[in-house]
Amino acid sequence: MNNLVSLVVLLAGAHVSSAQSTQEVSAQCRYSTGGQRAYTFVLPPSSVHDCDTGSEQEEMSELRELVQQLATKAQQQETKMQQQEDKVQELETKAQQQEDKVRQLETKVQQQERKVQQQEAEVQLLQTKVQVLETKILVDKCAEGHRLPGVPSCYHLWKLGCRQSGSYVVSSNVSDVYCDFQNFTTFPGDIPRTCSSLYHPGMASGEYLIDPDGPGTGVEPFSVYCDVDLEPGKGVTVISHDSEARTHVRNGYAGAGTYMRDVTYSASVDQIRALIYISQTCKQFIKYECFHTMINAGDTDVAWWVTWDGRMADYWGGATPGSGKCACGEEGTCDNGQSRCNCDNDDYNWRSDEGFLTHKPDLPVTQLRLGNTAGHLANGYHRLGKLRCS
Repeated sequence: MNNLVSLVVLLAGAHVSSAQSTQEVSAQCRYSTGGQRAYTFVLPPSSVHDCDTGSEQEEMSELRELVQQLATKAQQQETKMQQQEDKVQELETKAQQQEDKVRQLETKVQQQERKVQQQEAEVQLLQTKVQVLETKILVDKCAEGHRLPGVPSCYHLWKLGCRQSGSYVVSSNVSDVYCDFQNFTTFPGDIPRTCSSLYHPGMASGEYLIDPDGPGTGVEPFSVYCDVDLEPGKGVTVISHDSEARTHVRNGYAGAGTYMRDVTYSASVDQIRALIYISQTCKQFIKYECFHTMINAGDTDVAWWVTWDGRMADYWGGATPGSGKCACGEEGTCDNGQSRCNCDNDDYNWRSDEGFLTHKPDLPVTQLRLGNTAGHLANGYHRLGKLRCS
């Protein structure tokens, strides 16, 4: 910006000494019609010299210098003002940018909130559909007169969730049975949890229905054999399976564990585990007869059994978990001084390792794994007993 600087000297006297030239000078600012800023400097009357004095040129030079200094300062102030205006503009621009970002974030938040609402609505819809399906299933399952395979009594229907009293056809009857579920929190003659809780003097061994985890929850009741003759004064709960017979392991299984025998019980694993959980003791007999084969080959397991939850057991009947031994290894009575099992002799003599498995967290046995029968005449026999709990 160009500044028009004019100097108006007001003469109020004819003679001023040089010492008076330092008196204050006032300045006035105005804008011309063209938008230019003009400064008028007014000198005190005493600063004007008589025109005919000899010091006029010197005084005028000092005044010009003073005017120039003032003009320079005015220009500097103008520059600073322009810089301040630029900074203000910059700050306003940044503020506008921040406001734009805030608006963008607010828009995104609103979009996310709408998405969350949509997802919540979808979840609610799915929950409603599930409830409808569950209701349909329950209605179908508990419809009056509907026969459910394997449901022998009204109690079983109640455990399955049926609450509508009425006539039902259950598998233990050929005609309709009226089931009253109005006050069915406990069933008259409630199903016992184990054979031990069922036992009473004069009770006969036989098939009985038990419900280990009680009415209205957990597993369904299931049938077991209650043995009251095995341990006098007790009822032992016995569960059978399909691998109780002495079974031949023929020649030809070369690798460790290459022979596999799955064990299927008369009850589900969940039902059996519910029984084991509330029983004081449980045990299962296991035996392996071996001819020129073994259970352990040094530090390598050749034969083993599998726990209820799929773990490889590293001990045999009569030994403790984690020992890697058979019963004779724990007792120090193995043939020919073997440290772990009789079968580890791996010779042409029939030998055997046997005993009860009693560690409840591992029972029941769900699979047998044997091997090393590829040698000349090598073979064996395994036998797995029933699960017995008391």
